[in-house]
Amino acid sequence: MKPASTQLQQTPQRIVAAARALMTERGVLEVSLADISERAGANVALVSYYFGNREGLMLAIVEADAEQATAHLARLLAADITPAAKIAAHVRGLIETYYARPYLHRLLQKLLREGSPEVSARVAETLVQPVAAARRAIIAEGVAQGAFRPVDPGLIGFAIDGACGHVFSSEQSRRTVLGDGALSHALVRRYAREVSELVVNGLMTHAPHPAG
Repeated sequence: MKPASTQLQQTPQRIVAAARALMTERGVLEVSLADISERAGANVALVSYYFGNREGLMLAIVEADAEQATAHLARLLAADITPAAKIAAHVRGLIETYYARPYLHRLLQKLLREGSPEVSARVAETLVQPVAAARRAIIAEGVAQGAFRPVDPGLIGFAIDGACGHVFSSEQSRRTVLGDGALSHALVRRYAREVSELVVNGLMTHAPHPAG
């Protein structure tokens, strides 16, 4: 039997894991704290004790997920591969992350748009800014090597975020465009390949430039 102190230390992790699981299973962000606490085997009052409120819990989930995303980017920045390969791997990794954590894209947008000023700023600091900085560095490397044409990395970042997240927006949109609303891993892998090739080809110096 684990000591009480160890069990107490694990309680926040259980609450976060329960919230993730329920949002994933139900396909919604609006899961009650009572349901989360029941799944975690914890008293509902412990959510307030550890996270302050529901928004604090959602922020903790994003911060934990952000650690994985920024670690992946750090490895890409240090990798001995071409800038094109780095961007492609980043795009594929982001799409795979959204598939593994289907709540994440919507949760990020919700906290950035509707969160308190403190929480919105925290999300920007822990995830949005590091990702934007890594993309700038990779694109600058590609431009310096002559592989990428000069572009605005901020606008490219918005394009990447939109492309990576849109396929997860709704079952109805997938059914309308693809004829099937199901979201399988096979579809996600195909989508990741298409989007990564689209982004990389758009950055390469040999890509045709649009008229006008």
